Amino acid sequence: MEGVVPQSTGVNGGLAPQEPRRAVGIVPNAAHQAPRGLFDEGAYELAVVEFDDQGRCYERAQMDAVANRLDALAGADAIIVVFVHGWKHDARSDDTNLISFQDVLRQTVAQEVKAAAAGGWRPRPVLGVFVGWRGMSFYDRLGILDNVTFWDRQEAGRRVSVGSVRELFGRLRHYRNRRKDAGGAPLLVIVGHSFGGMIVYSALAQSLIEAATVPVDEVTPRFADLVLLVNPAVEAERYLPIYDLVNVRMQQQKGTDQPPVFVCATAKNDWATGLAFPIGNAFSLISESYRGREERQAMVNTIGHLPWMKTHDLVGSNVTPGYERIPVSPQANWSPFWVISTTPDIIDGHNGIFKDKFLSFVAGLVFEHVAYSMSKRPLRTMAQPR
Repeated sequence: MEGVVPQSTGVNGGLAPQEPRRAVGIVPNAAHQAPRGLFDEGAYELAVVEFDDQGRCYERAQMDAVANRLDALAGADAIIVVFVHGWKHDARSDDTNLISFQDVLRQTVAQEVKAAAAGGWRPRPVLGVFVGWRGMSFYDRLGILDNVTFWDRQEAGRRVSVGSVRELFGRLRHYRNRRKDAGGAPLLVIVGHSFGGMIVYSALAQSLIEAATVPVDEVTPRFADLVLLVNPAVEAERYLPIYDLVNVRMQQQKGTDQPPVFVCATAKNDWATGLAFPIGNAFSLISESYRGREERQAMVNTIGHLPWMKTHDLVGSNVTPGYERIPVSPQANWSPFWVISTTPDIIDGHNGIFKDKFLSFVAGLVFEHVAYSMSKRPLRTMAQPR
């Protein structure tokens, strides 16, 4: 029956225990979580899928656990939130990104319960998928060794982006599209931070470009309901095709009323992508040719650090919901592709991405999609008995 959620097959008892790290060490090229990889946390389910430096699954059973759960959910709508971590992180149980991601899942459950009560539908189950890779290869307590791994981990992230993570994204897309075709209202949100943003963008770039090419009077098709990059370490030149397509929309003065399908949010004080990234990529100006100022700037800077690519400023506010989104470009009015610059009270530096005001902003985006997806459902599937 549509809407009936099958019982979780996840493991009870939480994530794998971890030995404390030493003062100095090498992070092994190995999985941190159990092969089963799917955990029943009561209010939500958490899957961990880990990839090695060549982009292959450490444990094939982790991928299979997600695939099996998606098959079990084939007759029910679910909210799926994917997070791909970045530089200096991995899938250890004590990793701050993994801990904060679980907080986000709990908040997502609470928001869905509230929205379902107001809308008269059964709360959808929440599945979180944490994508782990070797974002840290060396470490020390002073943070010297891990800082010099920037270029090494950048290359590892690029290999991950063309590896089996694409299978994972493909399975998630298949579940979402199958439910959409059946008149359902699933919700798929894919988030990438730092080099994780590069992984997400690289894996989904073709789909995003195709979405931007549809006729301007049509709703943009989507690989996911929302793709969110936070302080992404990806060259702006790779976003130029979408930027150009958005300019075409703007010139034709046609847009859509849908929520954004792509959001890139970058902190103004993110030195890693604002300073270290351009320095690390400066050699490309010597080894590659370019035409004009825009291409030159886009070759060495990230998407969020080019003022002419920006569509919005996101600034803190003392008034609920705690932030204000300010359009700063004509593109903001014609496109579901947003490039946002944030003040430090929203996102603080490279790693301060789980601040309350930013999470409030993301929650607003997600549940704008909730309302949008429910409004597009056929009348016969609008209400599911609770």
